[in-house]
Amino acid sequence: MTSGDNLLVAAIDFGTTFSGYAFSFRHDYDLNRLNIFANTSWIAGGAGLVSWKTPTTLLLNADQSFNSFGYQAEEDYIGILDNDDEDPDNYYYFKRFKMLLHGKLTLDRNVMIKDIGGKEMPALDVFCHSIRYLKDNLMTTLENRSIDIKEEEIRFVLTIPAIWNEPAKQFMREAAVKAGILSRNLVLALEPEAASLYCKHIPVDRMDTGNPGETSIIPFQEGMSYMVLDLGGGTVDVTVHQVTGDDTLKELFKASGGAWGGTRVDQAFQALLKNVVTETCFDAFCRDNRPDLLDFERELELRKRTVVDSARKPVVMKVPIALPTTYEDMTDKSRDDAIKESIHNGKITFKRDKMLIDVDLFCGCFTDCTESIKGHVEDILKRPEINGHLDAIIMVGGFSESAIIVQSLRKAFPGMRVIVPQDAGLAVVKGAVLYGHCPTSISSRVCKFTYGIAAKATFKPGIHPESQKSENNGKFYCKNVFGKFIGIGENAGIGQTVKQSFGITSLTAPVVIEIFASTEPNPIMVTDEGCTKIGSITVRPPEAGWKPDTDLEVDMDFGSAEFTVSACDAKNKTDSFSTTFDFLE
Repeated sequence: MTSGDNLLVAAIDFGTTFSGYAFSFRHDYDLNRLNIFANTSWIAGGAGLVSWKTPTTLLLNADQSFNSFGYQAEEDYIGILDNDDEDPDNYYYFKRFKMLLHGKLTLDRNVMIKDIGGKEMPALDVFCHSIRYLKDNLMTTLENRSIDIKEEEIRFVLTIPAIWNEPAKQFMREAAVKAGILSRNLVLALEPEAASLYCKHIPVDRMDTGNPGETSIIPFQEGMSYMVLDLGGGTVDVTVHQVTGDDTLKELFKASGGAWGGTRVDQAFQALLKNVVTETCFDAFCRDNRPDLLDFERELELRKRTVVDSARKPVVMKVPIALPTTYEDMTDKSRDDAIKESIHNGKITFKRDKMLIDVDLFCGCFTDCTESIKGHVEDILKRPEINGHLDAIIMVGGFSESAIIVQSLRKAFPGMRVIVPQDAGLAVVKGAVLYGHCPTSISSRVCKFTYGIAAKATFKPGIHPESQKSENNGKFYCKNVFGKFIGIGENAGIGQTVKQSFGITSLTAPVVIEIFASTEPNPIMVTDEGCTKIGSITVRPPEAGWKPDTDLEVDMDFGSAEFTVSACDAKNKTDSFSTTFDFLE
């Protein structure tokens, strides 16, 4: 689909911890781009609280068929655990499984994933069930609003971390197609880019700069540049954009980031508890008291967002009675003994069903995340592409609602405007809707790797390895030379393709071109360290086969959110051929 030919754009924000969706009609986009509807029908557990998002939690039946998703899956699973007539092992329960795809330069489409109890099933099916639920829930919402529209009239946008590689992107696309979304109607949006688009349009009075009453500097005028920190549950994504003369966004530095999201705080807090009640007792509590563990996780999620490091009062958390009871039963010691014998003696107190934690100790659970984020931002600011000049840092994503994280960044960069949008947790999904209406809003991107193919070249002594040397008609050649398409850090504009010509070896066989990615700017061989085969391009012959003199011209676009490729006859460019990428093993 091209921009403007869809009646409605619906974005699905598939997160590590929470997921949701939003949508808007084309006519609303034309009148007011921020007139975007975000679903508010998620009910947060027994408290009956309305939430903008629902947990990325999936419950399947014994035959791997769908049971429930989100808050409902959590409640249903608790019911199963509390029902003596039910066996939890007859169900599959998945949570926070998106990180399976993080950092993968190679990925098998048949990769398996374990549920909370250790049972395995194909990861593609787990992602498919989840995306299908969100899509179907969207269609139900549209129906309840008396909106008569067919799925094929909707452009679907699926959000993904910008630091994900091509195999992970393809995996998500295949899962979405398996979930019933037409591939031609599907667009992948990079999460921080989507957030950047949204922030570019929201009024300045809906920005929190940390300075009361500051409205004198309007962000995002032509020539201004800013960094977007998309802080999620699993990852922190970072992009740097500049507003261009045609009101699009140009990427100044390649998308980057790491696994520094909110789940790292959870892990640090668990380590703190293990120092108090011992690792053996904590693991036993988690294994035998899953309903209590879920309540405890929700309690921690709330405290992560509300505690400020400038507070002097202890952090009060409701603790399931099963936690200290498990310790007492397994050790024949009291909960007070646990504290006295731990390294946190004097900083933690148990009072009935409450645990009082020294605020500095609690904030220490954020240290790993905050130091990683600050260090990464400092490194980017030193890059020659940025040269220390940014007009603002924008924090979005659910984890940016944590006052501890926000305060940490503002203290680390006192001369920088650190901005948090009013609805930071929805910036990605609403921005993805904007992107779906106009994918050309991002005019250029910076390559994360050097891309190329395995080529045959004239042998160069001292440069090429002797092991790759071959002779033909008295001339010496080297195989597996890195044939560079585009280099790491180079600017790739939308629609600006890299052209390469290839010959055919068989009149009937497809031409398969293997693609390699390298972390070096100018690799010599595809066998060099830091170089990985990430997939292949397949160009299929016409029904009548290739013409004997065919030379293929393959055009590759490295500037889009996903790689695109096309092929034609180099002599007669009106003859195009079926061409596909495949990044999954």
